[in-house]
Amino acid sequence: MRKSLFHKLTQLAASSNIEVWLGLLDLRNFKNLVNLKSFQIANQKSLCVILKILILLVFTPLSMSAQKLTYYDNIEPIIQKNCVSCHRKGQIAPFTLTSYEDVERRAGFIKKVTAQRYMPPNPADPSVSHFKNVKRLTQEEIATIGKWVEQGKVKGKEKKNRQGSVKEDTISWREPDLVLTFNEPYQIKGDNREHFKVFVVPTNATEDLYVSGIDFFPQNKQLAHHCRFMIDTTNLLRPDNGIEVGDKSEFQRLGVRMNDNFWHGWIPGNTAIFYPDNTAKRLPKGSDIVLNMHYSPSPKDVTEQSKILIYLSKQPAKRLVKTFILEENSVVNEPFMIPKDSVIKFYQRSPVIPYDISLISITPHMHLLGKNFKAYAITPEGDLINLIKIDSWDFSWQMTYQFDKLLKIPKGSVIYSEAEYDNTPKNGRNPYDPPRDVTYGWGTKDEMLNLIFQYLDYEIGDERK
Repeated sequence: MRKSLFHKLTQLAASSNIEVWLGLLDLRNFKNLVNLKSFQIANQKSLCVILKILILLVFTPLSMSAQKLTYYDNIEPIIQKNCVSCHRKGQIAPFTLTSYEDVERRAGFIKKVTAQRYMPPNPADPSVSHFKNVKRLTQEEIATIGKWVEQGKVKGKEKKNRQGSVKEDTISWREPDLVLTFNEPYQIKGDNREHFKVFVVPTNATEDLYVSGIDFFPQNKQLAHHCRFMIDTTNLLRPDNGIEVGDKSEFQRLGVRMNDNFWHGWIPGNTAIFYPDNTAKRLPKGSDIVLNMHYSPSPKDVTEQSKILIYLSKQPAKRLVKTFILEENSVVNEPFMIPKDSVIKFYQRSPVIPYDISLISITPHMHLLGKNFKAYAITPEGDLINLIKIDSWDFSWQMTYQFDKLLKIPKGSVIYSEAEYDNTPKNGRNPYDPPRDVTYGWGTKDEMLNLIFQYLDYEIGDERK
């Protein structure tokens, strides 16, 4: 049947005679309506062209739909690229998608949430800024998933050494050069209380290391709330390992000044960050990584032993990655307090940028009352540079957004943010019922307003990198 249809189409394509077209298509009713003798040759040729176009429009989708899609040829590459970073063992997603059986079992669900663009999550408005590490399916990929499900979820033939496959227990696509972990497993008490812990992780580095990428892998993603990395070069804080924040500590007693107060940060939804070529963060010789770790309440005792994955530059970096933060003390309409039964917006303002910089990434951070967020820069000439816009804040999906290309912020610019909070019963994530006044704090039920930037000193041509 297919051969005869192709044969008929070949005849049609070769013909410019309107009667041949109508005869082969068997369009009797249409033929009766048309007085062929009244047609001029030009009109007949025009009608032939129109009919050819119609056939192509009708036949091409039929041809595409006849193509059998398979998991290994068509679906696995999409899942590996967009889903597996979270949907694998030990990661934040509630189930794995690392095999055909995993995907086939939830194929209908996957079709639905991808068609709705609910998954993969992409809170940032793509019309405002573009980020290289955000997962966003193309319309063609969404259609491919849907068609594969409709065709019966065919498995296909597994290929040897296929690209993109990920091991269950690895965290990134690239093997790390250095894996650091707690000195010993930490026991999270099942006392239904939040815990804020300090862990001191010696690097034992015999020389300065230049770090081109960082990943953090909490063993218990369900309880890990956030983690702040600091660098100590004195080694005087090692006795503080495992203490609760607020306990008497060497940090307080000795007044130790950190080499870097914010070397890296992890929040729910974050994945590995890799810096641009020939750039890196410096990890000083013999330094310790001090982790300020926040755990959510647990009803039972559980063990936790997180991992820090370090990816090293092959040679000393030509340019060093730097960090600056806007925190609650950058709020211009103080005090930072969200009254009960209110929706309120806070505004942050940075100091004047002292020299040209190139932004690598931006990380907004709020808690459960967060409603929406946006940040932008205004240059000395009054030009607006959009940085990020999140219309619907979701505490569970925060991340470090890496700009698609380095973003120049000129000397003399000022960076602003606008963050709205909803402390009413209409906010389904509100931790209090009825609502209570909420102010700054590290607890999940408290609130925060942070905006973290990683950047380079600007060089000509950065905008193209």
